[in-house]
Amino acid sequence: MAIPEIGTDAEFRRQVVDTLTTTLARLLDRPEPVTEDMRLMEELGLSSTLALELLLECEDRLEILIDVEQMDQDQMKTVGDLAIFVAGNSRSS
Repeated sequence: MAIPEIGTDAEFRRQVVDTLTTTLARLLDRPEPVTEDMRLMEELGLSSTLALELLLECEDRLEILIDVEQMDQDQMKTVGDLAIFVAGNSRSS
């Protein structure tokens, strides 16, 4: 089940998705594109170390701070789920 998008700005969410997908493709050295429907663990094999690197790079590129204290890994199934979380749980740095 996807995380609800209530209260997230659609344009900012799109920027987050673009940042996550391009960063994941580069970090995973993946020739195929990463999409927001892809499952983080099952399809992309995202490790905790790569997840941390992904979030840190996302913060840098979007100039935000992500509140990881609110993160529930059980709800972070897809790239889109993570984008919704980031868009709804971040603030400008």
